Amino acid sequence: MRPFEINFDFPVASSNLQISLNATAEIHHSEPYFVVHNFYVANNKKSNGFHSVLPVQEVKRINRDNSYLWVHLDSEQASELSIAIGKGIEEVLTNDQLNEW
Repeated sequence: MRPFEINFDFPVASSNLQISLNATAEIHHSEPYFVVHNFYVANNKKSNGFHSVLPVQEVKRINRDNSYLWVHLDSEQASELSIAIGKGIEEVLTNDQLNEW
């Protein structure tokens, strides 16, 4: 699967403030997880000299207590960021695509 663009709202520091972000997601196939990079504020086009507003994130969807949860690859812990990224991925991919991994 080719890299694809996602967008999601990221809650800032457990507050009522949310920032709409876009990013590029791609599947890593050896152990199914997503590498998400090139985060930028939605509605702002990337320009020369663009710097991502967040570092690369590696997230995966796991089945925990009979429901799916988006977690960070290294810790297998969920955060507001991993959950928000996962929602963005779910808006692009179908359940069948997500379940095939």
